[in-house]
Amino acid sequence: MSAAPSPPKLREKLLRSATSFVFATAVVENSGAFWTAGRRPSMLSSISRRGNRLNEHESVRPQQNPQPKSSVTETSDDGFVETSEHRKFVEFSDACKAYRYIGLCYGPPGVGKTLSARRYSRADSLADYDRWNEATMPSIMFDTVMYTAEVVNTPSRVASDLGRAREKLTGIAVRPIEREARTVLETIRLRDEARRREILDRPGCSPCDRPAVDPLYFQTYQYYQACQKEVSDPTTLIVVDEADRLQMNSLEQVRSVFDSGDMGMILIGMPGIEKRIARFPQLYSRIGFVHEFRPLGTAEVQELLERCWTPPGVTLPDSGFTPEVAARLVRMTGGNLRLLTRLLTQVERVLGVNDTQVISVEIVEAARDSLVIGQA
Repeated sequence: MSAAPSPPKLREKLLRSATSFVFATAVVENSGAFWTAGRRPSMLSSISRRGNRLNEHESVRPQQNPQPKSSVTETSDDGFVETSEHRKFVEFSDACKAYRYIGLCYGPPGVGKTLSARRYSRADSLADYDRWNEATMPSIMFDTVMYTAEVVNTPSRVASDLGRAREKLTGIAVRPIEREARTVLETIRLRDEARRREILDRPGCSPCDRPAVDPLYFQTYQYYQACQKEVSDPTTLIVVDEADRLQMNSLEQVRSVFDSGDMGMILIGMPGIEKRIARFPQLYSRIGFVHEFRPLGTAEVQELLERCWTPPGVTLPDSGFTPEVAARLVRMTGGNLRLLTRLLTQVERVLGVNDTQVISVEIVEAARDSLVIGQA
């Protein structure tokens, strides 16, 4: 039996075979394989370590963190408020990713730590992803894992959850190669089937009259399997939310995961987590950056109210807030974004109950009485 051809030679044979078979114009969307009349279909470049194809993925990967604008706050189309604290968190995360350090982020509840982490990691884009459903395939590459610690956790559970999350990112990175493999293999199958029918329909044919096919279907399959194995783990940052829940052994497991790969890590928790982690010298010595997530400033809250910002799903009158009402809201919430969201939601409810479209101090006071926020 002759030795299997090397990947570069096999690639040339695949190109010649597919070009001779494809005549009409067709485009395979989102697969990286483009079939055009008179042209050869694009194939994977020769593999060297991670491969040129992976470099192409990395080069076209959209910038995850856009440059901050001059305004104090920016609101995206999905209602996310890009505050100055969020932009600081983005810079902090970029530093942890670039220098491969463990970062520690802490702040009081409701200031936006989890929202900023989910926004940075684009975790919401992965929520509906199903590897068996092509329609849920994201159109972008991912390199950040967002992990929320369970209330009851063990080292093995933490390692398993992080492993599955990283495998999901690898699966997304491999999917373009799998799609191209299916397209090319189907082309070769149809080519072989057409030649087989041509021989069988020929008068005086013999079962021994088998056409020489090159490349073979199995050789092509092996080629793409090798390409998939060359795809390394794209994870460059792991964000661990609710890190306060992790016990000593689980924290040691997190450190082990960090040590086993070339990546950064961020631990997010409540104030005081920095003192708790200081009791673990091996983990504490790996912390390179610390970020305190603070509440919104008075100017930021006032700007949001002046722009008539409302949480997603909440509709308030277009008349907006008077200066007196805005000042009252600023004092009630103290810059806590979660509290501001809950308060404006209650304002909408109180307006509907009283059948009015005017947001007054009395309306805001009635909405506050429905929440446990203390005395203003």
